[in-house]
Amino acid sequence: MKHEFDWLIHYIANGVICEECGEMEEGFLPYACNAHTHGMGKYGHPDFQVVLRYPLEKVGYILNTLGKRVRGGERFHKGEYVAGIFEDCPVRLDEFEESGRKVLRVVIPDKKGSFPESKECDPRYRVQLLKTEELNKRRE
Repeated sequence: MKHEFDWLIHYIANGVICEECGEMEEGFLPYACNAHTHGMGKYGHPDFQVVLRYPLEKVGYILNTLGKRVRGGERFHKGEYVAGIFEDCPVRLDEFEESGRKVLRVVIPDKKGSFPESKECDPRYRVQLLKTEELNKRRE
C-alpha cells in the first residue's frame, strides 16, 4: 500500500511524550511547539516548521498541505506569502534553524490578520519570532 505522504512530521510540545527519551515534554513556552517536517529534501526543497501551538490535526494539515504542493512542483522561499492554507489570510515563510538545518517556518497571522512583529498582533503569536532553541527552556 502506498502512503499519501512520503515525509515525516515531528510534533514536540508540552504534554507530548518524547520519542527519544520517553519523557513527557514540559519546558515549552505557552503557545509554543516545534512541529516540523523531515523529507522535503527528496524534492530539493527545505523542510517546513510550525511553532505556534495548534492542535496536532491543524498543524498536520498546514505542513502536509505545503508538502503536497512541493511534491506537485511548487517551490517556496523565505519571505514569501503563501495563499491557500487558510481561507481568509496568507501565511508567511521565514527561514529559521531547527536541529542544525535551515527550515521554512510557517508564520501565521492572528485573527485580525496581523503578523507577530506588528504591535497590533495578539501577543500569543509572538512566539513565532523566537529562535527554535528559545521555544523550550529545558533544552540547552
